[in-house]
Amino acid sequence: MIQPFDFHEPTSMTEALALAQAPGARLFAGGCELVLAMRRGAVRYQNLVSIMKLPGLDTFTAHPKIGVEVGAQVRINRLASHIWVGKRWAALHEAIEQLHPPHILNMGTLIGNVCAAVNYYDLPTALFAHRAELRITDGTATRIVPIEAFYGADRQTAVQPGEMVASMFLPPPGPDAGSAFKKIYKARRREGDLHKINAAAYIALDPARERILDATLALGCIGAHPIRIPAAEAALVGQLADEAVFDAAAAQAMAAVVPMTDAPWVEEIRSEWIRILARDVLQQAASRARSRHDPAEDAHLAY
Repeated sequence: MIQPFDFHEPTSMTEALALAQAPGARLFAGGCELVLAMRRGAVRYQNLVSIMKLPGLDTFTAHPKIGVEVGAQVRINRLASHIWVGKRWAALHEAIEQLHPPHILNMGTLIGNVCAAVNYYDLPTALFAHRAELRITDGTATRIVPIEAFYGADRQTAVQPGEMVASMFLPPPGPDAGSAFKKIYKARRREGDLHKINAAAYIALDPARERILDATLALGCIGAHPIRIPAAEAALVGQLADEAVFDAAAAQAMAAVVPMTDAPWVEEIRSEWIRILARDVLQQAASRARSRHDPAEDAHLAY
């Protein structure tokens, strides 16, 4: 049962941030994770401060030459139905398509999902692969934080008291690039274990669509937050986009993940699933880069 609280709907950033600094206060947008946590009794707030009436936070644009800009009020379903998100930011689109339960798609916001810092969420892993950047503001100044630097310890973020995330930016992909997201559900064997593993990748190819010019590889549900695998990414650049190269990168990803338990047989299975996921998302991202069918000269159709 949710305990009583006061509900606030400020209409200015200054007012919202001031209210959020009161003891027992919390900023929120869609409130999907917040409501669940309050029902479980995991958290209790005396003041809930909605950001949904603040001006200037409903911006959403997506264009292959410009990138994706998402304001803090933008619900996830707006990205799900956008043609360019599906075509050029496929890893994010696939993560959105697999969201469960369905009400998160309609009620939740992309930035709220990221700021919840829940270690089994899918969208942050896709955003790691897409090199997302968060714009954090105190109402006066704005600082840009790469998503890799946004997360700290369990459910901790780079947002400081008196600040909020106003928007998120995803850079435009290369002209011959593709991305992919996949996940595997698994049984929880012991306390602290997670019920799935996910992975996302981005591959950009040269004009001949043979060699890798750029790559990212992200893994999620393997700790407090997703991680990228810089050694595997560096090893991919300059290589032919073939199965052997992706197998080697997947092996590096598997070796980079810190064990979560002291049970060797559990970690052996988890490591193998990580290897398979990493290999598959890299292969699919490269396949999409080779078969991309939305040339840059058609980009004006997004307007």
